[in-house]
Amino acid sequence: MATKSLKSKERFSQAAFVRQTIQSNLLEGIVEIPTNLKNRLVEVILLPLDSEKSTHHRRSYSPLDRFAGAWAGEPLVREEQGNYEAREELM
Repeated sequence: MATKSLKSKERFSQAAFVRQTIQSNLLEGIVEIPTNLKNRLVEVILLPLDSEKSTHHRRSYSPLDRFAGAWAGEPLVREEQGNYEAREELM
């Protein structure tokens, strides 16, 4: 099987995957093959679902992203907002 690496924009991260062309009848019993793909040449791509990236590789897209989930004090409670004032209708 051919194994390839994808280079991401991050310097230290690499995602390995497998991409192979195979006869679909060889996959019988392993994967449910739709009728229209039986006895045909198909491409199989295996991608990892678990993440091997550590948190320091994550790029922050907003200056506020680094604060998300950082509060370690008592749980925050949103106070009652009160009533809205009555306003005149716009014409």
